[in-house]
Amino acid sequence: MQPQAPDIVINDSVVLPKFVLSAVAARGADARILAREARLPGWLFTAVQGAISSLYAIRLWELAEWALQDPDIAVDIAGRHQHGDLSLYDYLFLSAPTLRDGLTANGEFLHLVTNNSRWAVLEETDRNVTYSYAHSIRAHRGIELGAQFGLGLFCAKVRDATGRPVVPVSVGFAQRAPRSHRAIADAFGTRQVEFDQPVNTLTFRQSDLDLPLRGADPVLAGILRRYAAMLPAAEQVTWYEQFKTLLYDSLAAAPTLDTMAAQFAMSRRSLQRHLAEHGTTWRAELDHARRRRAEEAHSAARPTLNSLARQLGYSDARAVSRALRRIGKG
Repeated sequence: MQPQAPDIVINDSVVLPKFVLSAVAARGADARILAREARLPGWLFTAVQGAISSLYAIRLWELAEWALQDPDIAVDIAGRHQHGDLSLYDYLFLSAPTLRDGLTANGEFLHLVTNNSRWAVLEETDRNVTYSYAHSIRAHRGIELGAQFGLGLFCAKVRDATGRPVVPVSVGFAQRAPRSHRAIADAFGTRQVEFDQPVNTLTFRQSDLDLPLRGADPVLAGILRRYAAMLPAAEQVTWYEQFKTLLYDSLAAAPTLDTMAAQFAMSRRSLQRHLAEHGTTWRAELDHARRRRAEEAHSAARPTLNSLARQLGYSDARAVSRALRRIGKG
């Protein structure tokens, strides 16, 4: 059964995509081309803060894997992380008294990096604690890579912050098992890696969680936590609003029902059904987006029909002329 589209599409901080782009650039990929193909805004490269659609951030993982032809790109990038790369989020972890406190801060303030994931204690025994790392967006390759990065990042931070080779008891992934997971096992330092799990998990020993962190600073930690608590989570928008924005931004590329469905990881029939639930159709939305773009172009200048055709995704001036008459902007 095709999964339902969420009513809410979440936005993420620019902090994580900026780090990913810098990491893939260090490996030889063109960061600006990847950002453009992922539909990330140009201002992201210089922004200190800001929000972008989670869909674009997830798409960036897929594009990075393709550009570098590396199925293990996510754990590789996690291993390249340096404390401070993720701004305030890193320092909340670093300044915590113990590893347990640092991992708690990981979950409490995860919204500073992403709003489509949740980090929480799943199970606790006398010997071990299992943390879950769940996503609110349906599973596809970008989510799988994001999960590999997220769990890999937490393990890398654990080792750096404690100064010890802490190895998780086990690692669990919700994705299907890849052909080879040697690089993943090497990154986590354990062969206890399982796939096809209900949720992504990391399990640590209770004794490891009591380890002090090298950057522990109770006063600073308190100041940072109070400051972080005042920062709002990135704005959330409805799925329909996100669809309209993505369609409008895609006009020059002549979007089709199939290409738009792929952006939301669903079939064309599912996309049509979700639009029907909002009282609209693919054709109506495409016409509306083109009419809006044409009106904005006319208000800014008097574009030629050839120029307008390129902006609206038509093949030539005659096609755009006929279409504009049909949708009421002649």
